[in-house]
Amino acid sequence: MQVVEFDSRVENGVIPVPVQYKDALPDSVRVLVFPKAGMTDPGKTTPQKQLYSLSVDMTGFTFDRNEINER
Repeated sequence: MQVVEFDSRVENGVIPVPVQYKDALPDSVRVLVFPKAGMTDPGKTTPQKQLYSLSVDMTGFTFDRNEINER
């Protein structure tokens, strides 16, 4: 089994294979993807960042522990 390693960027959901490897690879391959540090798109927000950006105005909210426990 021949292993080929290269760096690439995902373009519209496609990972381009460098020219020097195109003829050496068979028609069917197994792909493992390891995100490289610094190769993320700074415009994209991760689910964690989206979660932290949510806020709820709790002004005027009263918490009644007994009422909650009745359910």
